[in-house]
Amino acid sequence: MNIAFELKNYRRDCLLGALGALLMLIGDLCLSVIPASPGDSGLFLRGAYLSGAYGAWRLPLLTATGLVGMALGFFTVRATCARIRPQYARLRRAVLIGGVIYVSSAAALHFFIGSLADWTSTLSPLLGRDEAAALISAAYGRIMPAMGISYAGMVLWGLGDAYAVLANKTVLPRRMFVFHMLAVQLVMALIPDVRQALDAQVSTWDFVLSQGSGNAGLLIWMAANARWADRQIKMKEANSHE
Repeated sequence: MNIAFELKNYRRDCLLGALGALLMLIGDLCLSVIPASPGDSGLFLRGAYLSGAYGAWRLPLLTATGLVGMALGFFTVRATCARIRPQYARLRRAVLIGGVIYVSSAAALHFFIGSLADWTSTLSPLLGRDEAAALISAAYGRIMPAMGISYAGMVLWGLGDAYAVLANKTVLPRRMFVFHMLAVQLVMALIPDVRQALDAQVSTWDFVLSQGSGNAGLLIWMAANARWADRQIKMKEANSHE
């Protein structure tokens, strides 16, 4: 297998991984793009949910995009492992394990959170805002510890990939880390905190940035990798013609 062919496969996997992240991001937007109200907090205690205004179409869209997005997550994990240099087999194995957990469980986590938002909006007009909020919070408390398995996989995969790039254990230059999903996610997640520290009025964008930061960061990271691979391919082709 020649280098050009490997780069083309890597570019394809990164593009498909970026598409998967985009689909997952659509699900995040189904949750977060609703009018913000004073007193909104967390994932479910939001006025738009408790008023019953959460559209019935949102959960099916979130579910469909989440399932397809996680199927495409296979290519994300494959690209993540492929860019680690062969001599770092243990690191590659750790990233692969984390990636497999991520791909096999993130769609369930996505659906779980989306379904609780949907139930909040459905039950609130029937039971009352306080009763619905208490019921959904109890359900969240029961299930969320088990969902920690998904978060553990994400942490192992994401931190392993970040370490590989920073420690120069991948084919990528270290400077690519500025586009890494963790770097982008940190910046996006900090913006609402900074706004809150400045006593800014709560905004829909605060929820969009905090809830969509993970998949938006992954989208940017995979797109940047695809662009890097594309430039390497073009440089190699140009050199071969000289």
